[in-house]
Amino acid sequence: EVNEMKKNFYLDIVIFIACLACLITGLMLDFHLFEGGREVRHYWRDIHAYIGYVMAAGVLLHIIWHVKWIKAAAKQIFCKK
Repeated sequence: EVNEMKKNFYLDIVIFIACLACLITGLMLDFHLFEGGREVRHYWRDIHAYIGYVMAAGVLLHIIWHVKWIKAAAKQIFCKK
């Protein structure tokens, strides 16, 4: 159980950092907060996309690891009589 908690903690950290990085790069792109022209914009857009892939993979893995809990919670919420 301790190992499971560590695994979840590290995954949560990765997801949190990816979310922050995605937010920052998205704001940089939206408000043009970078020096350079089209090539630099494409560079930051690619970085933003890859960070999004990492974040999506982390969230998917998180859901897979917690599928039992999700099923139990859904059953408890939706199957009340």
